[in-house]
This record gives sequence, C-alpha cells and structure tokens, in this order.
Amino acid sequence: MSGTEEGREIVEWLNDRGEGVVTTVATEYGHEIYEKIGLGHLCLQGRLDITGLSELIRNKNIKTLIDATHPYAAQASLNAIKVSEECGIKYIRFQRPSTVSDSACTDETAIKELESVHFVKNVDEAVEWCRKTDRKNILLTTGFSTVEKFVKLKDEKNIYVRMLPMPAHIEQCVEMGIKSSNILALQGPFSQELNKAVFNQYHIDVVVTKDSGKTGGVPEKIQAAMEMGIDTVVIQREEIDYPVICSSIDEVFCMLGAN
Repeated sequence: MSGTEEGREIVEWLNDRGEGVVTTVATEYGHEIYEKIGLGHLCLQGRLDITGLSELIRNKNIKTLIDATHPYAAQASLNAIKVSEECGIKYIRFQRPSTVSDSACTDETAIKELESVHFVKNVDEAVEWCRKTDRKNILLTTGFSTVEKFVKLKDEKNIYVRMLPMPAHIEQCVEMGIKSSNILALQGPFSQELNKAVFNQYHIDVVVTKDSGKTGGVPEKIQAAMEMGIDTVVIQREEIDYPVICSSIDEVFCMLGAN
C-alpha cells in the first residue's frame, strides 16, 4: 500500500529482485507516477475498504502486506492492520519519522519550543486556531482533503491552497468557494527558497501543515516561515498502535529478507 515516495522505492526494490509484488494507490495521480517509472502494470488505483482489501489479498495470494501509506492516512492503516490479522498474513508498517522526532530535520532546533510554531491535534483545532488569530492570509499545505473544513473561514480570512495539480480537486475547491487565484496547484516537496518566494508573493501570515517529515518538505517550510516572521500551525499525527513499525526503508528490506 503506497502512494508515498518511500512506497515507490520499496516497490521498485521488490520488482528489481524479481519478487511478486502489487501495489495500491488511492488516486489517479498516484497511478500516473507509477506509469512514468514503468511500473503501471503493478499498480492498482482506488481506495480499498476492508472488504476490497480482503478480496485483493485472497485473489493475489498475498503473504505480506507493507503499509507505506501517508502518515495521515490513518483509516487506511487501521484497515490494513485489521485485514492482515483476519487473513493471517504478515503486516509491516513503514512510518517516516516526524519532523519533531527526527533531529536531522530540525537543524538541532527544538521545534516545539519555537514561539512561531503551534501544534494542534487535528484539523478542527487548526481551523479554530486560524479563526482566533488576527492574521488574515492563510496558506493551506495540507492537501485537498482538509479544504472543506477550512473553507468555512473564507468570509473572515483569505484562504490560499497549495495542493497537487489534480483538475477534479481544483474544480471542487472553486465550487466550495476558494478563489481560483488562491489555488496553487504544484507538486512538492519545495525548497526553502521556493517556500519563501510563495509566502512573499501571496503575503502569507500563517502556514498550515501536516507533520509529514523531511520527505514531505516540512523542515524547509518551517524554516522559511520562521525567517519571514510567519506563524506555522502543525497538525500532529494520529497515534496508532502498529503491530510492526519500521522508520527506515532499510528496516523494511531487512524484515523482508528474513522471510
């Protein structure tokens, strides 16, 4: 189960070794990436519920499920854990380190002690923080799925959305009331310099982000905001009791090699 950069690396590694592998992604955009690297034939597109995932495991005679979904795809992980147990197969979770826990991401700065960085438990708390602040220009870098909750602030704040260039999602944002001029359809992650250029161009006061770690470009985002005197609101990850968890791709490879 991929849809992340690390997931693609794992799939490529397994395929290069001649292992029988199939991967799933939630979106057409994710499938296109696999097609570009020549592995589209291994990739199934579509969100799988528990029933769909169970059928896939049985039909493909899956023996090991590697959950390399996004850190915020909590329901997908919960489904994977449950189905793995029910089907009696091995479950391995790859979880990229968070920005806070990975010292290499923070330049040895204690992020939680920074006055301009504000941690919240979920999207609802992030919306409420943005509602209460006197700052007006808010940039969402949290993906399309969070726009619906933030759009309720559009009459009080200037909401800007930076998200993947998916036409259907752009259209839905406009339908929800986001101005087309406030939509930045770009593929990340972004350098610190590019973040600063975007923040400056749109006079951003607040950046809302998920804690997607170094791979997700969060350190560069926070550093750019700090240098420009901009508040960053970080939505923390949901805590899940994974039965097996690896924090590096090498750990995943070691576990697979032990099979």
